[in-house]
Amino acid sequence: MKISRLGMFIILVLAAAVVALALFGPRLVEKKPAQQEAARMQQPRSGITAKGVVESGQEIVLGSQVKGQIRRMLVSAGSSVSKGQLLLEFDDEKALAQLQQSRAALAAAESRLKEVSSGYRSEDVAMAQTSRQRAEAVYQEAKSEFDRQQRLYSKDAAARVDVTRAEEKLKVADATLRENEANLQKYRTGMRREEVERARAERDRAAADLRYSEGVLKDYRVTAPISGLVAERLRDAGESTEVGTPLMKIFNPDLMRIRAELEETEIGKVAPGQAVEVNADAYPGKLFEGSVTKVLPVVQKKTQKSFDPVASFDINTQEIHITLKDFSAFRNGMTVTVRFK
Repeated sequence: MKISRLGMFIILVLAAAVVALALFGPRLVEKKPAQQEAARMQQPRSGITAKGVVESGQEIVLGSQVKGQIRRMLVSAGSSVSKGQLLLEFDDEKALAQLQQSRAALAAAESRLKEVSSGYRSEDVAMAQTSRQRAEAVYQEAKSEFDRQQRLYSKDAAARVDVTRAEEKLKVADATLRENEANLQKYRTGMRREEVERARAERDRAAADLRYSEGVLKDYRVTAPISGLVAERLRDAGESTEVGTPLMKIFNPDLMRIRAELEETEIGKVAPGQAVEVNADAYPGKLFEGSVTKVLPVVQKKTQKSFDPVASFDINTQEIHITLKDFSAFRNGMTVTVRFK
């Protein structure tokens, strides 16, 4: 049977294809492991998702520094506040009374220190000198009487009891004179150094008490530590608080971010600068572009609830921070889904 020219051409083409496949096929199929790994690493990362929440990078929970009752609440949830602005006041009647007592105590201590530092008044010195002169006159009189009784007794003109009585009066007069001399010397030389130091220490302690009272009074007025918005007001006017009771939350709307949690099985697959897409239930079908700004270098344990209301289990997660090109559509506290590209 004769073969046409077309048939012959087809046979030759097929034969050439078989030969080429035999020679170059293994090279086309085979790849070195290193090349395969490099090709895999160059492929875009996709399919990794995580739940996140919109929050501010600067959020503060203000707590009560005193035990008392709120007298005035000056802001509400959503209020815009400036740093240093008065937010609420506690009833400070007792704190004011304590402050007044501290001021009075300091004034008394300063007066006492001034008195002992400057010495005694000239009037006090004069009075002490007069008392000493009077005591000396009494002493001289008692001494003269004692000497007279002794002379009479030596001549058998006086009884022994009279001599003894005169001697006792002389001893009392001598002791009184010595006491007045010491008192006069004290008034002339001024206070001892120890007394001055004691008065100075009392003044310093009173000053410290006043500073403490002033600091306590400041705690009865709560001011904003940052400029921002009141996210939540946790107490109302008229309510009582303990030290540490949360009062309100304030956040900075200029520092918004998304905080997402990456499960342990996905750790190492996300890096700073990586692009992301974010969607929220509030905006179905709409995607928001952003990027990873921070990957925390720690893994934290988190308790996860199960379908059984009394059962739970722990999982390990890594915290990721994300910034969007535009946060205007989002509100603090919104939950979102993040897909890493």
